[in-house]
Amino acid sequence: MTADGACFAWNPAILDYNFGAQHPLDPMRLRAFLDLLEDAGLLAPDDPRRLTTTLATRDELELVHRPAYVDAVQKLSEGPPYDEALAELYGFGSDDNPAFEGMHQAAAAIVGASLAAARAVAEGACGHAFSPGGGLHHALPERASGFCIYNDIAVAIADLVHRREWKVLYVDFDAHHGDGVQAAFYDDPRVLTFSIHETGRHLFPGTGFLREMGVGAGLGYAVNMPVSAFTTDDSWVEAVEAILPGLAARFQPDIIVSQHGCDGHAWDPLSHLRLTTSAFARAAQLVHELAHDYCDGRWLALGGGGYDVLGVVPRAWTLVWAEVAHQPRPETVPEPWRDRWQVFATDPLPARFLDDPAEVVPPIPRDPEIVDENRGKVAMVREFAFPGLLRTAFPWPGQDRPRWPEQRPAAQSRTERVDTAKGPAFLRDLAPPSLVARLDIDPGMRAFMRRPDREHKLLINIAGLPDTNLTIAHTPEGVIVGHVSMTEAEGRWAPVPRLYEVAIEIAAGWRRTHLASHLLRFVTSADYVEDYILVALGYTWHWDLDGSGLNAFQYRTMLSRLFAKYGFDVQPTDDPEIMGSETNVLLARVGSRVPYDVYETFHNRLFRRAAWAF
Repeated sequence: MTADGACFAWNPAILDYNFGAQHPLDPMRLRAFLDLLEDAGLLAPDDPRRLTTTLATRDELELVHRPAYVDAVQKLSEGPPYDEALAELYGFGSDDNPAFEGMHQAAAAIVGASLAAARAVAEGACGHAFSPGGGLHHALPERASGFCIYNDIAVAIADLVHRREWKVLYVDFDAHHGDGVQAAFYDDPRVLTFSIHETGRHLFPGTGFLREMGVGAGLGYAVNMPVSAFTTDDSWVEAVEAILPGLAARFQPDIIVSQHGCDGHAWDPLSHLRLTTSAFARAAQLVHELAHDYCDGRWLALGGGGYDVLGVVPRAWTLVWAEVAHQPRPETVPEPWRDRWQVFATDPLPARFLDDPAEVVPPIPRDPEIVDENRGKVAMVREFAFPGLLRTAFPWPGQDRPRWPEQRPAAQSRTERVDTAKGPAFLRDLAPPSLVARLDIDPGMRAFMRRPDREHKLLINIAGLPDTNLTIAHTPEGVIVGHVSMTEAEGRWAPVPRLYEVAIEIAAGWRRTHLASHLLRFVTSADYVEDYILVALGYTWHWDLDGSGLNAFQYRTMLSRLFAKYGFDVQPTDDPEIMGSETNVLLARVGSRVPYDVYETFHNRLFRRAAWAF
C-alpha cells in the first residue's frame, strides 16, 4: 500500500449485518460484490491494499451516538426475547429496523471499517480508500433509522474533524436523503454536506428540501438537491456537475467523503429514479477529480443503499472501486461470476459493467418537464450556495437564456492611478485575461478560493468570460491586490435584464488603505454603469471576514456604509441567502438610465414566493 494508492476496508463481521430473509438490505449484495472484484481481477483475497479493521470502540461510537443509545443497542443485541418498549424507543420497533442478535457487533464492524479507511487516508497510508460496507447515512444520535443502526459516515467525519480540524466535504449520491449525516453537522461550518436525492415529497426520509441550509455557524453548509421522481442520467449528472465543482471550489476541503448508494438505478425497487450505472461511474469520476484538485487526492468512498442485490450493486460498486483504485473499468461481467450467481437471481444478470442494456430506462413521457423542474432547483441551489463569482466561473447548460440587446457594457477599458496608505495602485476595468495572467497575485488574495494561486486562476477565468467586467487593482510591480467583478446574474435574478452582481475583494494586507473605496468609486464612475442595475447579494460573498477584527454585525454595517457612498441602497427581500442570516444584507444600485419596466421587474423579484419544499 502506498500513500498515493488505494486501500480497501473490510471486516468479515460486516456480513452479519442482517435484518432477516425478507428484508431489502440483503448481505448477499456484498458477497456478490466481493466475488465480482476477484473474478474481474480487481482485488485478490491476499491483496496488500486490504486493510485489517476492528470493531469500533464505544468511545468512537460516542463521537456521534448518545451513550444511552449505545447501551440500548448492546442490550437488544443479546437476542430474544426483546424488550419491546426499549426497541420502540430507539427505533427498532418497525420492519425497517428489527432488532437482531449480534447487531451491535455487526454495526460496530461497519463503523470500524469506515474509521480505518478514513484514518488510512488521513495518515497518508493511502490516497483513496473504499469501505463498501459503510454508507449507513440515516442513523441518528439516539435512534436507528432507514436500515441504519450506527452512522459510520458521521463517526468517520467526526473523527477527522476532531483529530485534525480538517474541513470535510461530504457528498451523498444515494436516492434517499443523507439526513443523519446532515443532522450530525447541521451547525458545524467545518463540514459541508451535499446530498442529491429523490425529493422527500415522495420518498423516505421525507427530508432534504432546498430550505434545509444549516443553522447558526453552519448556515450555508448544508446543501440539498432534491431531484424529481423519474429523473434520468442526463438530468441527474447535469445537476451534479452544476453544483459539486463549485461547492468544492467555495469550501476548499481537506478531504472528500462520498457515499455511493446505487438505489437510484432504474431497477431498484425502493426509489423512483431512472439512473444507470453510467451515472454512478461519472459521479465517482468527478469526486476523484475534485479530490485531486482540492485535497491532494484525499478521498474516502463508502457504499450505501442498493436493493437490486445482484443486478446492480455488484456492478455499480465495482465501477466505484475501479475509480478509487486507478484501475481500468472492466468492459464485461466475467462469465464465471454470472453463472455462479444467476441461480440466486430472478432476472438474467447483465453482461456489461458500464453500459446498461438500452431497455433499462424506457422512454419517460414527462422527461422534458422533469428536466425543467430539476434545472429550476439547480438554479436555486446555485443562487444561495455560490457567490456570484463562482456561479460565473462554473457555468452550466441550464443557465443559458435569451440575451437582452446590449447586455454587456460596451466601453473602452479605463485605467487610473490612486495613492493609498500602503503605496500607489493602478486600477483597470474590463481587464482582459491576458493582462490578468501576466500579473502576479498578492498572498492575501484568498477570499473566494482560499488560496492565492487558485484565486488567480479564477480571476483569469472570469476575465475571459462573456458578459462580465473584471476591474483589478495592482501595484506598480505587477501584483494584484484587489478586484471588483460584475457578473451577469442567474437564478432568481435571471429574468431581470441589465442586472449584474458585484463582488469585491481586497488583499488582507491592503485593507484599511481605502483601496476598496477607490475601486468602487472607479467602477461606479463609468458612464455605462448608469444603464444597469448592480446588486451585492449578501456581504459574506463580497469580502473576507477572516482577519478583519470585526464581528458579523460590525462587518455588515461597514460594508453597507462603504457601498452607500457609491449609490447602493439596502433592499428588503425574501431571498433565502439574505433572510437566512440576520447579519446579511442585499445592496442595490439602479443606474440613472435604467428603464422603468426593468426597475419594476427587479422590484418584483425582491419578494417571491418560491416553492422551497422540493
